[in-house]
Amino acid sequence: MYELPNKTMKQHHTIEIFSADCPLCKHIIDDIQIGKCQRCNQTVYDVNKMTDEVKRKMKDYGITSVPTTIIDGSIKVVGIPDFPWICGEDLYLKLKREYPLGKKTNH
Repeated sequence: MYELPNKTMKQHHTIEIFSADCPLCKHIIDDIQIGKCQRCNQTVYDVNKMTDEVKRKMKDYGITSVPTTIIDGSIKVVGIPDFPWICGEDLYLKLKREYPLGKKTNH
C-alpha cells in the first residue's frame, strides 16, 4: 500500500556551527542542540583544530568570526542570535528571510 507523504512532517536541516570552543560558542551549540528536532543534523567545527575541510568551508561560507551557524548552506547567523532555537517551519522561513548567506564579501 502506498502512503502519501505526511505534509506536517518537519523537514530536516543540516546545521553547521563554527566554534572556538569558547563559552559563547558552547552556549550556541547547546541552544541549537536543545532546540533542533531529531531529524536535523548538527555538526560542530572547532576552528582551533583547523583542517583543510574547515578552512575550505570557512572560505566558501565567508566566515570571519565565531560562533557562526550555517543552515542548509544558505542561512548564516553570526554571533549569538536574538531568537530562541525552536525547530520549525516558521523559524526556518524567518532565518531564510533575515539571514541569507548571500555572496562572500571582503572586509
